[in-house]
Amino acid sequence: MKIVLGVDSRMPEANAPVVSLLKRLAFVGSEVEVVHIVAPLVFPGGELLPVLSGLAASYYETHEWPDAGQVVAHVADELRTVYPTTETVVNGSPSHTLLTTAERSGAKLLALNASHDPVWKSAFVGSVARAAVLGAKESLLLARPALPDRPLHVVFATDHSPYADKCAALLGELFPRGVSELTVLTAFPIAAMRGQLLARGEAGAVASEQIEHGLMSRNADTIARLDAAFGESAPVMQSRVVDKPIDTAIADTMAETHADLLILGAHGHSLVERLITGSVSFRQALSSPYSVLLLRPS
Repeated sequence: MKIVLGVDSRMPEANAPVVSLLKRLAFVGSEVEVVHIVAPLVFPGGELLPVLSGLAASYYETHEWPDAGQVVAHVADELRTVYPTTETVVNGSPSHTLLTTAERSGAKLLALNASHDPVWKSAFVGSVARAAVLGAKESLLLARPALPDRPLHVVFATDHSPYADKCAALLGELFPRGVSELTVLTAFPIAAMRGQLLARGEAGAVASEQIEHGLMSRNADTIARLDAAFGESAPVMQSRVVDKPIDTAIADTMAETHADLLILGAHGHSLVERLITGSVSFRQALSSPYSVLLLRPS
């Protein structure tokens, strides 16, 4: 599998979270292309001050490109203990050029660092990570502050829709061998549904028990498929069905299981659709305090 890793040359230390997470996940049979995009020089008034513009461009080429090359080489060296690596420094708009680089290279995963911002700010303030959430065709790994030195625990959130089942299959194909514990989480507002059924004079309590039992059964099926995909390297897996709103269920499960990474599917809706419908993947990717892997099955 091809992984494209976007890095920052202006703050090399900021690359530590995503480098650490990629190493710990240890995707089997993968290679990493470490990419830095050097933004083109914009010099206001350059058409009027050609000498100053030329001097600025010369300084930029003398310092910016070598710095970027050194950072890319350093990151590649760090990852080389786990993955074969290649290095790329290219000029262009960071967001657009990184996405097109990943697409042209045939990558299945794009990896980046991400900030922890409120969802309103994440939606309207531009950044490479936000552009990737909205526009990348590949699965997306967004890393946040460096993980504690302990076995890697993850939560895979699913609603057992056909799309979510494809995501589970893709997770098995990606094969993150470094995962130690995996919790399959299904959040379902059973209490709310019980109230709706009772209001209609139906057997709400019985129906909710049946729903919970069915979801537990489907979680077990997902665990069985992942276990078969991971084989001897399968992590310890457990099931949770939680009668809470999905965002609350995710936050509580991440805390209670001491999870380091949330994995969920990323539906390809527009920004407007995400904001209106309150896409779970959009909110979690851009405003959660933990690292997120968004799966995009082809």
